[in-house]
Amino acid sequence: MPMINGRFYSAFGRYSPYVSMQIQRMHLAEIRQQAESDASVLGGALSSASQNLAQGLGILAAQAALKRINAAASAAQKSGVNLVT
Repeated sequence: MPMINGRFYSAFGRYSPYVSMQIQRMHLAEIRQQAESDASVLGGALSSASQNLAQGLGILAAQAALKRINAAASAAQKSGVNLVT
């Protein structure tokens, strides 16, 4: 079966139904393999994005907590209250 530009051509006319079915199965297997590869890449990208989002939200929450603690400490220092007992 010679291949020209990604397509099979018979030198002896039409292919038999069996050979046509085999060619179709081969094409479907290539399509399935490409789809699985694309899904794997997409899954990795989405996993990475969600991990980055979670880390970013954690950093923002920690920064907000530090700001509140610093604000409370400076307010207590100005009022003369001892927070460490």
